Amino acid sequence: MFIDSHVHLRDFNQRYKETIKHGLSVARDSGVDAVFDIPNTNPPITSRDLVLERLRIAKDANVPEVFYGLYLGLTGNTEQIKQSVDIYREFFPRVVGMKLYAGHSVGDLGVVSEESQRIVYETLAKEGYDGFLAVHCEDESNINREWFNPVNAISHCHAQPEEAEIFSVIDQISFSREYKFPGKLHVAHISSPGAVELVYQAKQEGTNISSGICPHHFIYDWRQMKGHEGVLWKMNPPLRSPESKEKIFNFLREGKIDWIETDHAPHTLDEKIKKPWMSGIPGLAWWPLFDEILRKNEFSDAEVIKLTHSNVVQRFGIDIPKTKKKIFDRRKDYPFDPYGHFSEDLNW
Repeated sequence: MFIDSHVHLRDFNQRYKETIKHGLSVARDSGVDAVFDIPNTNPPITSRDLVLERLRIAKDANVPEVFYGLYLGLTGNTEQIKQSVDIYREFFPRVVGMKLYAGHSVGDLGVVSEESQRIVYETLAKEGYDGFLAVHCEDESNINREWFNPVNAISHCHAQPEEAEIFSVIDQISFSREYKFPGKLHVAHISSPGAVELVYQAKQEGTNISSGICPHHFIYDWRQMKGHEGVLWKMNPPLRSPESKEKIFNFLREGKIDWIETDHAPHTLDEKIKKPWMSGIPGLAWWPLFDEILRKNEFSDAEVIKLTHSNVVQRFGIDIPKTKKKIFDRRKDYPFDPYGHFSEDLNW
C-alpha cells in the first residue's frame, strides 16, 4: 500500500540497531510495498563493492513482498561522483538515486562547504546524470550545535533552526540552476514552511524539484521535547514551532509537498537518552497510523494514494505495484514507541 522512500537500515557495523532483513519484514507487515535505503551506514555506501554487498544482503533477506532500493552516498571527490554515476546506471532501479548531505547528520557523509557542493552539481551535470538526487538540507553556518543541552532537549530545535534548512534549500536550487543539473532534485524530510514555499516556487518556475515530509514534522512540534523524555524526539532536522507545524500540514493538504517519507532511524534506547544522544526515531511500523491520520483529517483516498505511493513511483520511474497486505503490529520491535499516544486506539 505504501512506499517509504527514506529509511535507515543498518547492517555492517551497526546491525545491532536494525538489519535489512528485519526492516524489510517490518515493512511487509506494516503494509509497505517498497523501501529506499539511505547510505549513511558504517561504512557509508560510496563504492561499487559496498553496493554489491548491500544488494546481496537484501536478496538474502528473502522478503520478496517488499522492493528494496538503495541510494548511493556522494562525497566532494570528483572521481567518486563520476563512479557513482556509473554505478547508478549499472544497477538502476535497485540503486534508486544519490544522497547528498549538505549538512552534518548521523554518519560521516557531510559535504558542507559551498565549494564541495558546487563540485557535486558540476560533476553530475557534466556526466549527464538525470537520476534522483535527494539532499539533506541544513546549512552549517546557521547551526550552533554547542547550544544543545540534553537536559533541556528543546535546545536542539534552536541549535538547528529553520533558517539552516531554508538557506540550504536556496543553495541547492541555485546550484542546480547554475550548473544546469539535468536530474531530479529532491529536498528530503522538509520541515520548514519557508523551505516548502521555496521548493514550490522553484517548481512553478520550471526547476525539476520535489520534497518529502516526515510524519513527525506534521504530527509533533517542539513542545514534544519538553520534559525528561524529550531527548527521545531529537532528530535532524529538528521538530519545529507549533505555528510551523500547522503551516506545513496545510501545505501538505494543499499539494505543495510531494509525498510522505518516514526517515526511519532506529537506535538503542541508551544511544537516545545517553551520550551521544543520537538523532532519529523509528517509523516503518507506524505506516497504518499515518494513513489513518491523513484520512481522519479528511484527505481523500486519491490524495492519500498520491502522498504514500503513486507520486514516488512517478518521480523515480520505478514500477512498484500497489498491493494490499495483511497488517501485523510490529511497533514493539523497537525500543520505544514515538507515536504511542496517537496509536492507542488503532485496531491492528
